[in-house]
Amino acid sequence: MFDHVSLLNLYSEWGVDETLTSLCTNHLDNVKSTPINPVIKTSSPHSKPLLNHQNYSLQAKNIDEICQAIASFKEYPLHHTAMHSVLPKGNPQAPIFIIGEVPDADEDRSGQVFFGQSEFWLTQMLNSIKIPLEQCFRMPIIPWRPPGGRQLSNSELNTCLPFLYKALELYKPKFVLSIGTLPARTLTQTSTPLSQLQGKWHTIHLPNSHITLQLFPLRHPSQIQASAKFRQETWLDLLRIRNAFNEANINFT
Repeated sequence: MFDHVSLLNLYSEWGVDETLTSLCTNHLDNVKSTPINPVIKTSSPHSKPLLNHQNYSLQAKNIDEICQAIASFKEYPLHHTAMHSVLPKGNPQAPIFIIGEVPDADEDRSGQVFFGQSEFWLTQMLNSIKIPLEQCFRMPIIPWRPPGGRQLSNSELNTCLPFLYKALELYKPKFVLSIGTLPARTLTQTSTPLSQLQGKWHTIHLPNSHITLQLFPLRHPSQIQASAKFRQETWLDLLRIRNAFNEANINFT
């Protein structure tokens, strides 16, 4: 045990310069509080550019102007984070529009729709029914890949759809082929599984217009590679597409 003098000496060495009492001292009494400014909610910094871009895309008169609208929309976060804008490709006057999924890593790096393995397998699929891929117009459902390939939000999808809808409205293709789940559900405006949309033509209605088009959904090549059952189903779907083209007298030379 320390005696009182030793204990005081120890406190002094430790730097104790005041004693505790039974009363609580609020050392913040003399500190002036800083008033908190109210948070004023404002619109998103992207709201004006989004509105401008939608107006710009709706005023486009051809595919070149749609591509210009896509390329100029640099304020949009997806445009900023993607490596490239994946632009439409091919002759927009072609009777067949092929709508692809959200760009994958190969498409993002190259800036080309249906690039790499997707292009190879889609070419093989269409060649089997004598349809050259290079003679079809191709366009992704949105121009940019989300960061890390994450799932696309509904807000992002709705922001980007005017590009696609404007192209369909301008050129009114005879037939539309959708590749993958998202394009099929979006264009048919349903959440029905792709397996229930397959095997038949669907009449789709473009928003804010009286235009109707014929759509046939196909699985994505990556799904077809992974399943013999899907390959068999897809072959039957391709025959249905070929029959429809024959009835419409669509031939490729």
